[in-house]
Amino acid sequence: MNTNGVLSRNMLSLSSAQPALSARIGAQEPSIMVDVVPSKSGEPVPVLFQDDRKYYLHSRIDPEKEGRRFYDSSPYGGYLVFLGFGAGHHILPYLKRNDISGILIIDYDAALFKSILAKIDLRPFFLDSRVRFLIEPQPEEIVKDMLDNYLPAVSGNFHLLQLRARVQSAPSRFNQAKEEIQRVLKSISEDYSVQSYFGKRWFINSLENLKVAEFSTTTLPPIRHALITAAGPSLELQLNELKRLKSQGTLIATDTSLPFLLNHDILPDMVISIDCQHVTYHHFMSGYPERVPLILDLASPNHLTRQTDKLVFFTSGHPFSRYVNSNWRRFPFIDTSGGNVGHAAVSLAEALGAQRISLFGMDFSFPNGKSYARGTYLYPFFQHTANRFLTTELSFMKLLFRNDSIIKIKDGNNFRYTTRPMISYKERLEQAFTHLNAKVEPMPGRGEPIRRHPGREEYREKQMVSRLFSAGAAEEPWEDFLRSYREALLLLPEASESLWDYKASLNKKQRDILTTLYPAAAAMRREHELIGLHRAGARIIPDVIDWSVAVIDSQLEALE
Repeated sequence: MNTNGVLSRNMLSLSSAQPALSARIGAQEPSIMVDVVPSKSGEPVPVLFQDDRKYYLHSRIDPEKEGRRFYDSSPYGGYLVFLGFGAGHHILPYLKRNDISGILIIDYDAALFKSILAKIDLRPFFLDSRVRFLIEPQPEEIVKDMLDNYLPAVSGNFHLLQLRARVQSAPSRFNQAKEEIQRVLKSISEDYSVQSYFGKRWFINSLENLKVAEFSTTTLPPIRHALITAAGPSLELQLNELKRLKSQGTLIATDTSLPFLLNHDILPDMVISIDCQHVTYHHFMSGYPERVPLILDLASPNHLTRQTDKLVFFTSGHPFSRYVNSNWRRFPFIDTSGGNVGHAAVSLAEALGAQRISLFGMDFSFPNGKSYARGTYLYPFFQHTANRFLTTELSFMKLLFRNDSIIKIKDGNNFRYTTRPMISYKERLEQAFTHLNAKVEPMPGRGEPIRRHPGREEYREKQMVSRLFSAGAAEEPWEDFLRSYREALLLLPEASESLWDYKASLNKKQRDILTTLYPAAAAMRREHELIGLHRAGARIIPDVIDWSVAVIDSQLEALE
């Protein structure tokens, strides 16, 4: 075999698919610890010499037949990650499927890979646009690649597959890769779960809010000390401290805590709401105070915009929200990735230049079995629906124990219940602290302990940062922007089965448009699964476009 010819052809194909990897492998010396031997059926099999033993990475009898058996045991479509490559005999059968959106192959030892490239024709992998290689990746490279390329709504289900002989030859490295994959997959899955429930609602709400958002002009000045109230039961215990500090800081109320504050004659300086569900109106049933700014996600329910004229819209991580921000009107950004309004309030305080942030009522638990501070929206709701068979207390207990993952924690003479989602909220908030300039002080309470954050001393010693929280000017009337977006949707090329192939066929503007469809695609995929319907890969995109255009048309027709 002309090994130089094989290597040249492989490197040429690899350079077209992954130029950076090709350059790195090209500069790499081949390994002397690997050989390629023919199997009895004639196919090449890599063999490693390690720890005084040989590791044959595929069957020495018939590696193609072994590869077909591997496929038959796991005949998956969707998005596949393979740990261990060898000569790829176990992966080749998957390339024939047209319902695979992407294949990520992870292996270690660039010298080993160079040796295999020199002796085995791997062009079927390099010429398939769905296939990507990560060779000797750092953990952050695995995370980035998956975040960039695995989109459950259009990529399909995720499957992790292993070449056992290769993984056993370097268990610690592959186990580390597996841990990183599982960690990032957890984050992606949580995000997808939220999108599958709320993706359509985010889009509808955002469209409904464009008309009001075009003319919102309220500006928030910078602040020094932010007092943030959430609706946990500890807020009752912290009431006196809140009143004492009120005159010294700026009170940012979450929407859930607003009824409690008003019941105690405490007027917040601003209120923030991020929930896209219409149930949020319960927080405002007692009325909304005049002259208090209401900070809303662009995807908030439209009925909230009627609470006050002092509206401040912000954009978050929702793809359509980002598109609006880049192509129509620039709104300030608030991080809502924590999944709860308290996290968003902390992001708001940081955006306003706060040097100190005090947290009230952030329990992330049910102290002594209690769900919320008395007076918040569930109390009047449960009291209104109470009868002799369903008392208010029983309603709260049913709310508490509907969680499958409930955990009871003893704390001296007290106890609290918490759940895995609540623990995740708290961990995300504490992780966000590491990026804050401000000092963060959780007030003592009976909820889950929150780690204090010292902040950056050099930041606190500076004068107040002169920053304003406001939106820029709209590029055009909202209805013209919406018509342009509608036209761009209809001009997207017909979607192919493979998401990677489809994305590769789009220009940058079209890819930006495609990204705005992902949350609604997640919601639609969930609806399809509930009725047993399946749209493989990017085939769901035309359905999402049709739905999106219909929603846009309903908004524009309302003008006529």
